[in-house]
Amino acid sequence: MDLSPSPMPTLLAQLPWQELAALLGMGGLAGFCAGLLGIGGGLVVVPSLLLLLSYHGYPDGVVPLMAAGTSLSLMVFTATGSALSHLRQGTVCLAVLRRLLPWVMVSELLGVLLATIINAHVLEILFGLLVLVLAVDLLRRSMRPAATASPATDHPGALTMVMGSAIGLKSGLFGVGGGALAIPYFSWLGLTPREVVGTTAFLTWPVAVMGAMAYGFSPLPVDGPLIGVVGSVYWLGVLVMVPATVLMAPLGAMLCRIFPQNQLRRVFSVFLLVVGIRILL
Repeated sequence: MDLSPSPMPTLLAQLPWQELAALLGMGGLAGFCAGLLGIGGGLVVVPSLLLLLSYHGYPDGVVPLMAAGTSLSLMVFTATGSALSHLRQGTVCLAVLRRLLPWVMVSELLGVLLATIINAHVLEILFGLLVLVLAVDLLRRSMRPAATASPATDHPGALTMVMGSAIGLKSGLFGVGGGALAIPYFSWLGLTPREVVGTTAFLTWPVAVMGAMAYGFSPLPVDGPLIGVVGSVYWLGVLVMVPATVLMAPLGAMLCRIFPQNQLRRVFSVFLLVVGIRILL
């Protein structure tokens, strides 16, 4: 009988407890923010991983790739249930997604390719700037009531191409979901608030799957393997974060029904401002 220890305890034993605790914390925070604000966890996971992996001595040239690949792989687990739930509830506008998804998928692969080419330091700067832009936009939208949009059923195909390409490129480059661009776009198209949320949630799943596969088959530019890493995905980190994310999401959703959304957006925008500045410094 083989009495040797299983691989997972062995891997966890080699993981510093500080790193393990940090992964659990960022997974919980990502799930909490997802439930509280209806956002993907990428805006929490990616900057947190950039700081954590650098602090624990991972090579600078691989940190942005690992952060993006790990974030998208985590989203595969967290977005599946949400996507299926919204699909069953009939809040997913499949007609819009059929036009948008081909552009998203192609440009996401391009984004992953660019991420492997661009200098790691430049990629971190670009992500820091993206976080600051999203923080300012979130703060701006929290300061004024949402405008009532009329259905834009005759929107040009060129706009679909531009928006789909922008969503995919951003996701592939930085490992974040498409909600920051998709939500205002779907609102402009005239989708109801429930359809905006449902369609965005469903969009996140194929984006996450495509990104996880692309980064999973992209080897890191290092000599020798890294513990728990396959391709450019820190799978050990994903497995640690998934339970915390799943447990904390319902708590965030419960508090979402208690606190005004605009106040929550302001708090999160301040958090993003601090994170963006920290990445750039």
